[in-house]
Amino acid sequence: MANFLVLSVHDFRSRRKASVHFIASELAKRGHVRFYSTGLSRLSEHRGDTRLDLRDRANRVEIVNGVECYLQRWAWHPFRLMNPRLRPLEEAMFLLYRRTMPATLKRWIQEADTVFIESGMAAIYVADVKRLNPKAKIVYLASDDLAVVGAAQTIQRDFTRNFDKIDLVRLPSRLLLDGMPHARNSIFAPQGIDRELMERPRPSPFKDRKACVSIGSMLFDVNFFNMAAPAFPDLDFHVIGAGRPAEALEKRPNIIVHDEMPFEETLGYVQNCAFGIAPYKSADTPRYLLDTSLKLKQFAFFGKPAVCPEFAAGDEKGRFGYTPGDKASILAAIRDALACTEAISLELPTWAEVVDRLLSPQRFPEHRIFPEQETGKMQAP
Repeated sequence: MANFLVLSVHDFRSRRKASVHFIASELAKRGHVRFYSTGLSRLSEHRGDTRLDLRDRANRVEIVNGVECYLQRWAWHPFRLMNPRLRPLEEAMFLLYRRTMPATLKRWIQEADTVFIESGMAAIYVADVKRLNPKAKIVYLASDDLAVVGAAQTIQRDFTRNFDKIDLVRLPSRLLLDGMPHARNSIFAPQGIDRELMERPRPSPFKDRKACVSIGSMLFDVNFFNMAAPAFPDLDFHVIGAGRPAEALEKRPNIIVHDEMPFEETLGYVQNCAFGIAPYKSADTPRYLLDTSLKLKQFAFFGKPAVCPEFAAGDEKGRFGYTPGDKASILAAIRDALACTEAISLELPTWAEVVDRLLSPQRFPEHRIFPEQETGKMQAP
């Protein structure tokens, strides 16, 4: 049985689900999976870390749905220092954090056949994986561009320096290619879907009210709702799992705020809403969200229109764009979504098909963004 290790700032047990959770669940059908979550500390908790509800289960191994889970929680963790003159201190923090690696992580790396490293703080471990287990295959899950999301300069520098130690890079959007040193070891594997789970019918949680839904806290723009809700008193705006930013929402009867809830429970809201909302802020918003936003994919899968900033609308059917902060365009996008009658559908691979590409990329040469035999120009599958 193959041994897989996943390194991430997410935790497998979190109620909020990202692509790395679905990939890990699929890997568990094919081998032994260990999921190591790094970077939780009193510092991150103070900033509203989404793993806060798991802190009492930290620093010990727990098996959930066949996956061994470990959440590393210390009093501190290394972080980005904005002053360039403090760069040596930043580098020293990350080096100390790596050198004091818990014995569990060291053992899990040494016993792994394949190590999946998700973009973010986990990227600091590329060199350690290769040092502790030279035979292990390293797959980098590029969920975000490190520069775009403001990762510490130490993380960005080490990632570039150790990039060629990575065997395969998974890009869910070709727009993420700009953040890679090169593309020779990259494969395109878009967001997937658990078709059986998604297609299961669920009762509406909205009773007799027309409703729209926003899920998650990434780049959450509270002003969208404070502008839109007063203009549509007969429309309920359900905000799920927005965390601390939701505290700035105006107190209105048609703005309903929900705490983080299990992924499957959110599907009842998406499946039965009038339309979905992806209220991303405009400042430094990465264009690759056009392809990588799971919520936008889920809205389309259920045939629901989506209201989102213009950059995320692109030319996708059923997406209605607006300019963040522009009330007139926000209201127009909502009216267009409510009036939408065209059929919306989206063909997505299953997570099993995504994992197939990651474990056996040689079987999918058509999805290699830069085939190894080509060195002169980029190939776009």
